[in-house]
Amino acid sequence: MKNFSTLALTSLISLAVGGAASYYYVNSHMSSMSTNHSGSSDHSASNPRTTNKNEPLYWVAPMDANYRRDKPGKSPMGMDLVPVYEEANTADDPAGTVIISSAVENNLGVKVADVTLSPLSPRIQTVGYIAFDESKLWQTNVRVSGWVQKLNINAVGEKVNKGDVLFTLYSPELIKAQEELLNAYRTKRQGLIKGATERLVTLGVDREQIKQIVRSGKAVTSVEVKAVNNGIIASLNVREGGYLSPAQAVISAGPIQQVWVDAEVFERQGHWITAGTTADMTLDSIPGQSWQGIVDYVYPILDPKTRTLRVRLKFDNPDGKLKPNMFANISLKPKIDGKVINIPRESVIRSGNMTRVVLAQGEGKYRSARIKVGREADDRVEVLEGLTTKDKVVTSAQFMLDSESSQNAELSRINGSEPKGETVWAEGNINTLMADFGMVIIDFNAIDKWHWQAGQMSFETSEDLDLSPFKAGQTIRFLIEKVKDDYRIIDIQAQGGQS
Repeated sequence: MKNFSTLALTSLISLAVGGAASYYYVNSHMSSMSTNHSGSSDHSASNPRTTNKNEPLYWVAPMDANYRRDKPGKSPMGMDLVPVYEEANTADDPAGTVIISSAVENNLGVKVADVTLSPLSPRIQTVGYIAFDESKLWQTNVRVSGWVQKLNINAVGEKVNKGDVLFTLYSPELIKAQEELLNAYRTKRQGLIKGATERLVTLGVDREQIKQIVRSGKAVTSVEVKAVNNGIIASLNVREGGYLSPAQAVISAGPIQQVWVDAEVFERQGHWITAGTTADMTLDSIPGQSWQGIVDYVYPILDPKTRTLRVRLKFDNPDGKLKPNMFANISLKPKIDGKVINIPRESVIRSGNMTRVVLAQGEGKYRSARIKVGREADDRVEVLEGLTTKDKVVTSAQFMLDSESSQNAELSRINGSEPKGETVWAEGNINTLMADFGMVIIDFNAIDKWHWQAGQMSFETSEDLDLSPFKAGQTIRFLIEKVKDDYRIIDIQAQGGQS
């Protein structure tokens, strides 16, 4: 019991020390952090990095940025809530901007990387098995039924040359065909001789053996079956004394001066691979040597169980070191199709149906931004929308910054994209024109589409709209765009003179 009490006391002391250390670290960081909630508010408070005399925006739990209160208190873990202040000079900063001091940046280990425009250079690593080039395999079959009297091939993998005797076959049908040939020669009738000769050829007896039969004047009991080409035995489906029929595949063989390699890639990598893609191959069994080849064929169907795509590669093997069924390490190098905007993989934050990054805006300012990503290659990710080469992204400590910034950042659309608003054409008269400020006051007619009655309203205009041709009192037709609760004029057409 005494030992147990000592152990429990030691554990409580360790927990207390660890909690105090965690509280001090987080408290010192969170108290140095401020967040801009709105990019359009005007604030007169002083900079919290120099003074904390301004009113706190809210209080947050040191260990949970989602736990916020409007007054001081305790977190669910019993820690004092930390005040978060708003920067005085953040009126022009986008919503969700987080500002931290250089000391906090250093303590958090914040690292930043440029957004680059460069080719994606994927290098796909996979494994495969060496196999025969099946397009060059040849096969030996018998054309008559019979029995194997002598088999000269002992195992798969043996090397044979063209003309080598693979086995001898005893067949009553072949003996009968030989007798017919000999009888034809005895009658000296050329038609019968030709027909009997062609019959033996059709049954698989080569012409050299036919000449020997004619010279000897008697039928042989067994016929030699020979190799039709050079190669390595790939399959052997016969044994000495076995019975063969024309339906059986007896022996197959082929050269290995060029070999196939069957490999598989993940479904997400399949779009990179095309016929002609180059590849490097190494073998654990032959260290220090590599072979270069190409993708010969990409199979059109995925494996339903492994969800992988099968590809076939072709490699030259002049010295015969590559042997069928060897295990190989494959490095595929897909073709590069131009430059794209890309960022480091570690900078990407994926959550639910949203992908975002933390932008480094300089002077200790950071902001979460939504992006749209495309292909991945090694440690780089293609960015389809949301970033330019002028941007910088955070690659380390981004999750801590994002947990604070994403609470208020504009993440409903892709970063940098303008929201698509509803538009309507209307008519009215210019009451007051303030071209220098991009504003105009219009007495407009009723707008049925939006259920507006006739009235007067001040509108902002789009930056590219030229107001110089217009003047007060002029009748106009104008296009209004609604984005959320804001209205602006994006086009104006003159309708006549002054009203």
